[in-house]
Amino acid sequence: MTRRLSDESAYVAVWTVVIGSALMLAGGVVYDSADKANESRRVTLVANEAGRAAAQEVSSEVIAGTSANVDPSRAAQAARDYLAATGIRGDVSVSGSTVTVTASQEWSPKVMPVLQPDTLTATSVVDLERVDPGTAP
Repeated sequence: MTRRLSDESAYVAVWTVVIGSALMLAGGVVYDSADKANESRRVTLVANEAGRAAAQEVSSEVIAGTSANVDPSRAAQAARDYLAATGIRGDVSVSGSTVTVTASQEWSPKVMPVLQPDTLTATSVVDLERVDPGTAP
C-alpha cells in the first residue's frame, strides 16, 4: 500500500518570499551605502575646489615675489561663492597663506529608512608656498 505525500506547492512560494525579501533588503542597504559614499566624495571635492578658488585670490605682493599671501576678503568671498554655487554649506577661514574650508551636507537614506541620516563633513586646507625662480616645489 502506497501512501501519498502531502501537497508541497506552497513550500516554493514561502522560500521565494523569504529569499526575495532578503535580496531586496540587501539591495536597499547597498544602494543607500553607495549613495552615502558618493555624497561624501562630492562634499570632499567641493571643499577642495572651494579652497582652490580661494587660494587663487592672491595678494599683489605675490606678483612682486615678496610674499605668498592671499587677499583674505577676496579669498573668503571666492570660497563662499563656490560653496553657494554648489548648494553645500560651509565655513571659510583665511590666515596668512593658509585657507581652510569646511563643507557639510545633510544625507538621508532614499530606500532603507532603517539607516540613520547623517551629516557629511569635509575639510580642505590649502597652503600657498612661495617658490623662488629656478627651484622646484
